[in-house]
Amino acid sequence: MNLEQATRRVEDNLRSALACLPARARAERVAGGPVPCDEPADDGPVEWFVASVDYRIRGVPPEEYGRCLDALLAWWTGNGFVVLTDARPQGLYVWVRHAADGFQMAVQANERGELYLTSTSPGVRLGGEPA
Repeated sequence: MNLEQATRRVEDNLRSALACLPARARAERVAGGPVPCDEPADDGPVEWFVASVDYRIRGVPPEEYGRCLDALLAWWTGNGFVVLTDARPQGLYVWVRHAADGFQMAVQANERGELYLTSTSPGVRLGGEPA
């Protein structure tokens, strides 16, 4: 897999997850792009990258965030993702990784009442080998 393919997969994961949210939810891309890997698996030069995209979710009131996290978690666990962190009920944060391919996703509400959904790939070389 190369970086372009990883980026497409990250976006596909986000689109699928967004379909679990209420119809009035709108996704606003706030960050994205390749991020250099800090620790490539081969200890070689830094030519490994992670495809990463962050969306802010608008149109859903904070009192419905818990239900949104429940819906996302149900979709993730039904589609091969394993829960790495579930900070509920103290915090509204869930982080998952796909068991087969290492792609990760997270959802988090912050202290300002904003909800964010993130998707990242495992490290990939520009030439296409996974980390």
